[in-house]
Amino acid sequence: MKIVIAGGHKTGQKLMKFFQQNNEHEIVLIDEDAEVCERVSEKYSNVKIVWGDATYPSNLEEAGVADSDVFIAVTSSDHANLLAAKAAKKMGLNRVIAKVNNHDYQELAELMDFDYILQPSDALSAEIITRLQGIDFVKMVENMYNEIQFNVTEVEEGSELIGTACESFSEKYTHDSVCPVLIIRKGKYNMANEIESIKAGDEIIYLSREEKSKIKQKLIKF
Repeated sequence: MKIVIAGGHKTGQKLMKFFQQNNEHEIVLIDEDAEVCERVSEKYSNVKIVWGDATYPSNLEEAGVADSDVFIAVTSSDHANLLAAKAAKKMGLNRVIAKVNNHDYQELAELMDFDYILQPSDALSAEIITRLQGIDFVKMVENMYNEIQFNVTEVEEGSELIGTACESFSEKYTHDSVCPVLIIRKGKYNMANEIESIKAGDEIIYLSREEKSKIKQKLIKF
């Protein structure tokens, strides 16, 4: 699979680190910062680098966007991400992903028919990328962050968790060091701090520093 990444800072390098572990992937980076390009070339020898602005069609053409399988725009600029992703879409690419931080830009991105819009959360970004790959999200994140594990529990009718505030999740139901990250409710992903209390049917994705917990765990697979 050929993957073109626009933006070689934190998020872009995390993606490169993961994808480079699989030699089947051809990775191309576009970045206008010469220092970033130099650091990436030293750290990721197999990554092809295009030095330039990802919003310029000539740079997208040099990166071979039209012949790639996935284009991921994760620069520090929402505006640049949307422009680059839109240009990639115009080139006929089916899988186009843009990282957007500002709420106003998120609304605009939804109107631009991108495949996925990445939220600021690295965990959520990683999850969406793995959907493209058919890779186990838990395994991928554990490879990136060996000190933590991702787990999920589904809240059934009659569960003691119903009505519990997310911040009370850890102290009430487990002695392990855990932290709720996402609440999946009716198919929608919500940050834990966006949910007032837990309801039946919710799926709680949480971080854990221990392998065992009083809460039943299962791997997240897509």
